Amino acid sequence: MDHSLHPLFKPIQINGTYPNSYYVEKIPAAGLMAYVACYWESGSLPNTHGDVASGEGRERSVMTVPSRVLPDGCTDMLITYDPVCSVHSYAYCGNYTQPFAVPESSDDDAPPGDYTFGVRFFPGGAHVFHGMPLEWFTDKRIALQECWPEKLNELQARMAETNRFAERVEVMNAYLSPLSVQASTYENDLMKNVLHRIFKDGGRMSVQELAMREVVSERQLHRKFSEWIGISPKRFSEVVRFHRVLDSIHQGHTTDWAMLAQNHGFFDQAHLIRQFRKFYGETPLTAAREHGRMLSDLYNRSVAPSVILKS
Repeated sequence: MDHSLHPLFKPIQINGTYPNSYYVEKIPAAGLMAYVACYWESGSLPNTHGDVASGEGRERSVMTVPSRVLPDGCTDMLITYDPVCSVHSYAYCGNYTQPFAVPESSDDDAPPGDYTFGVRFFPGGAHVFHGMPLEWFTDKRIALQECWPEKLNELQARMAETNRFAERVEVMNAYLSPLSVQASTYENDLMKNVLHRIFKDGGRMSVQELAMREVVSERQLHRKFSEWIGISPKRFSEVVRFHRVLDSIHQGHTTDWAMLAQNHGFFDQAHLIRQFRKFYGETPLTAAREHGRMLSDLYNRSVAPSVILKS
């Protein structure tokens, strides 16, 4: 992988504006940027409504909109803290192929002080650490011990000592940086080149053309995507194109849906709506109504600030 790919693909996650909750993101250490898109954390605010990331108060929106988990080609390491039992649980989530809305937790379900800290791996990034085929984890959430045994006890001990998001970021940087990369130079270069073509073309290039340009068989390309990404190159290209459309909606390009469909290589407006609904769960019109209040800060390019807390 290569950190130069990141500016070409900035998937949007919809983090919601639930009362008494927060979301924060941070880029990884420079040596990890080829593999990790960002660190993130979400959780319940204490009753004081303080900003857990910076220690400062912040006025927040009162309009509640749902969080959405959207297919984005990324996988995540999740560390969830239960303040009632004072314990952390560790999990790994593969590629989600279907979108879903996250229901708002009640006060009883989400006591103040709970949080989930995540490592969002850039497409292909996780494979170089654990070396396992990503297709094993597609649409699954499993215990981290089942796929990430290396020095896990050390990570758990250090994470238990943290009190703030910034401290957890430092612990994860220190944990991931010395881990060995488990991928050959040829495979890494092949995936880097293919991802670059998909990102530059906005997901419109056919699998046949991708394979031809990289002088590999379509079968080999499918196998490498199963190992590195967890889904087929066609499905991944559809995800990339969906996020390009979502970004256009975020930029306010919604006055002419037919033109939007044409610009992103869809047959017509109906084709755009069907494909969009598959990855968003709702129509582009719904996304246009929601987009301005729920985007992750690292990918939020609007002039108006989002309601998400910053580190």
